[in-house]
Amino acid sequence: MNKVFAIHAVVALTGIAAAQQEEFVIAAVAPATVEGGGFYEVQFWADFSNTGFVDGLSAISAFAVDAFGNANAAAVSDFLYADWVAVDPNNPEPTINGVNVEDIYGGQLANLFGILNPDIDLSNPILLFSFTVEATYNYGSVITYTAGNPHPNGGLSYYPDSEDAATIIAPNDANATLSFISANTTIIPAPPSIALLGLGALAARRRR
Repeated sequence: MNKVFAIHAVVALTGIAAAQQEEFVIAAVAPATVEGGGFYEVQFWADFSNTGFVDGLSAISAFAVDAFGNANAAAVSDFLYADWVAVDPNNPEPTINGVNVEDIYGGQLANLFGILNPDIDLSNPILLFSFTVEATYNYGSVITYTAGNPHPNGGLSYYPDSEDAATIIAPNDANATLSFISANTTIIPAPPSIALLGLGALAARRRR
C-alpha cells in the first residue's frame, strides 16, 4: 500500500463506449475441504472475460464490494489487500462483521503517458484481497463465500488503455455486467476424530 489511491476520483470518470459486452467477474477461491477447527485462506480474484481487455495494455482500476460468508464460518481474521492495491484514506478500513467482511475498497492509478505509475499491475485475472477463516467442528457442513453488494459508483472497473485514465465500470456502464462466483469448502473430521469414530463403532459392535 505504498501509493495513495482516490477510488472515487477514478470510478466517477465517465466510462468509455464499449464496442462489445463487457463481462466482469469477481470469484472467490478456497480449498474444497478443511478439517474441523482448522484455518484456511479465502482469496478473491477479478477476471475480465470476453471483453476489450488487452493483455499488456489494459489494467484493473478499482473495486468496491463486500465478502459474504454463511453461518458455518466460526471466525474471520487477517484481512489483506493484494500487494498492488492502493487504498483511499477517505474510505473506511474493511470491517469484519461476524462471518462477513464489509467496505472493501481499493485499486490503482493509471500509468498516464507511461510515466505516472510505471509499476501498474496489468495482470488478468488478478488477486484483489484475501482473509483467513476458522472452520467449525460441524462435520459435513459447507462454508460458502461470495462477493456482493457492489458500491453504487461501481463494483469493478478497468482501464482499457492503462496509459489513459478513462475506465469501464461494472455494473454501471452500458453493456457491462458484473458476476460473482462463490467458493464452497466442506468441513471434514480431523484425523484424531476419525480414529475416535472408528473406536466408537468398534465398541458398539462389541456391545451387541
